[in-house]
This record gives sequence, C-alpha cells and structure tokens, in this order.
Amino acid sequence: MAASDHGPGVRVPPPLLVGGLVLAAWGLRRLLPLPVAEPLPALGLAVILVALGLILWALAVMLRAGTDPRPDRPDAALVEEGPFRFSRNPIYLGFLLAAAGFALRWGDLWGWVAVFASLLLLDRLVIAREEAYLAARFGPAYEAYRRRVRRWM
Repeated sequence: MAASDHGPGVRVPPPLLVGGLVLAAWGLRRLLPLPVAEPLPALGLAVILVALGLILWALAVMLRAGTDPRPDRPDAALVEEGPFRFSRNPIYLGFLLAAAGFALRWGDLWGWVAVFASLLLLDRLVIAREEAYLAARFGPAYEAYRRRVRRWM
C-alpha cells in the first residue's frame, strides 16, 4: 500500500448517514404521522436481525482479510469472499435492510423516505467514491470482480 494512499475519501460515516436518516424519520413520524400500511413489528424485527447478521458477517470477513472496514481508510485487500461473493456492498445492503425493517415496524411513509434517501446518498456519496478508489487501487482485479458481482445483489 502506498504511503500516499488515503482511502476513498468518504467524508460521512455510512452508519451515521443511514442512522441519522432513520432517526429523522422516527422524529418526523412522531410530529407528522403519514401512515401508509399496517405496522408489521414482527416482520420489521426479523428484517433488522437479518440486516445485523449480514453486516456482522461482512465485517468479520473484512477483518479476517486484514482490511479496515471503515470507508475512510485505505484497503489492504480486495475482499471477494463471504457475502462479497453476492454483493459488492453487503454492509450497505445491511444498512438499507435495517432501515426497511424500521419502516415495516412503523408502517409510516417517513420510514420509506429514509430508506430511499439512504439508498441515494450511499450510492452518490459513498459507493461512487469507493468504486473509483478500488478501481485505481486494485485495477484489473477489481474490474473483473465488478463484472462478476452486482453492486447490491
């Protein structure tokens, strides 16, 4: 790894980005509820638990590969094992699933707005930077991985 390698330059930590949007949705639904469906607390909890499992699995695989999972740090390895065989962004997929779990639990439009906003912001502010960084850092190996594995699923 080059001494000048500062990582992809992600400025806002993705858990704070998604967590902040979910928290804002929670507050907005308390101030101005916009129910769109019957709340599904059990299903929402199940989706949140699946999301946490996916996130923890991906983190474990990254740590085992010797790379820092924080997107503001340089990558030591191109990780293609575990959940990275199915998604180039399993942690962010997990964040979106968790946000969807809250939306299901609440049955309110604000939760779904948070999911959509999270998707857009992760895509533009985080994943675009990471993909450019990984292409420069790992070259043909990353391009082959990118052709083989979808961004989300």
